[in-house]
Amino acid sequence: MPNSTAAVPAPVVPFRSSFPVVPYLILPDLLLAIVLAFGLNFRFRLVFYTLFSYVCISGLLLTTGDSMQDYSIGSTLGGQFFTAATHLLLFAEPLVQYRHREDKDEPRKRSFWRRALWTWCIVHSPRGIGWNYQVLSVPPRPLPCSKWAFIRSRILQVVKFYILMDIAQSYIRLNTLFTNPPPNATITSQGWLLQMVSGAAWMTTPYAGMSMQYCLFAVASVGLGFSNPEDWPDTYGTWKHAYTKILASNDSTILTSIGKFVCRKLGFQPGTWYSSYTQLYVAFFISAVLQSCFGDVMVGWEYLGASFPFFVSQAFGITFEDIAIHLFTKRTGLRNRSRVNKAIGYVWVAFWMSFSLPWYIDWAVNAGLGRSEVLPFSPVRYVLRALSFL
Repeated sequence: MPNSTAAVPAPVVPFRSSFPVVPYLILPDLLLAIVLAFGLNFRFRLVFYTLFSYVCISGLLLTTGDSMQDYSIGSTLGGQFFTAATHLLLFAEPLVQYRHREDKDEPRKRSFWRRALWTWCIVHSPRGIGWNYQVLSVPPRPLPCSKWAFIRSRILQVVKFYILMDIAQSYIRLNTLFTNPPPNATITSQGWLLQMVSGAAWMTTPYAGMSMQYCLFAVASVGLGFSNPEDWPDTYGTWKHAYTKILASNDSTILTSIGKFVCRKLGFQPGTWYSSYTQLYVAFFISAVLQSCFGDVMVGWEYLGASFPFFVSQAFGITFEDIAIHLFTKRTGLRNRSRVNKAIGYVWVAFWMSFSLPWYIDWAVNAGLGRSEVLPFSPVRYVLRALSFL
């Protein structure tokens, strides 16, 4: 007698071609610098912007074969789309508005390829270090030192950040919540203490990864004579300053320029709280769209908007923090940077991170990003395996 129970067909996974780096990352990047070097009028820039946008968005349909790399590449495409092309093609005229502190002549009078190199530097300077659009949050410039002393110090930093990432990744790889998550997994399921450890380990990976890349670029640029050691301040500030606005890293000229554009259209005067908070919310909204419409989507279209609540919530967190600081200092008379205020700030940052990080991490764990092997070699796990045989 035939089995009357119909077999349930397996879900069909759509085929995705592999992601080629050159036509989707390197070539558009170079073409953007070349187009900016021409100094074209807005109509031609808009045409190129449309083509550039198509390349960025079509790249989301491809895959590297690894979920974590897909998220990273998708975020990079989003960065190219928003923070590079949108700003530099639609909201700014680099040849007219921007200048570097070492510029001795008019950029528009240089040879074409010198202009292209100059605009390429702008494309890769979202914080504007050394430019007339440098953001306020950049750490102090390094003290003058020899080229080789700087290179040695940055190589040591690369080693430090590699070990830091390895410790974080070893924790993730040894925690079954990340490597073999149950349905609807959440980092809150292991208790508050492990939730904080898991959040710190997860966020350490991009922190250490971007710091390593920055240090390697610094070594190459200074070593080849393209720049000086003082042109390369630290990537981030020190942890002793992490008592306030820990995720306000959206302070880049590209995002603030769009926020200022919105303020001008709304008629808000610079320096007013209307202007400040409008820029804050615009910056985090763009950051949220960048991640959720590019990074999340490249992992899978079903994850569209997964990380959006986390990034948008940071603007609300900063608003609550500002209100609390204002009320506290008004009632107690203590200075903003007093020890008591700093202690309260550290507690606030810990609370806010424990509250909001699950919105950023949980979906990624369920999507399998915790299974990705980020590092080619793990000294920490090698030592742990060696000790297990003792």
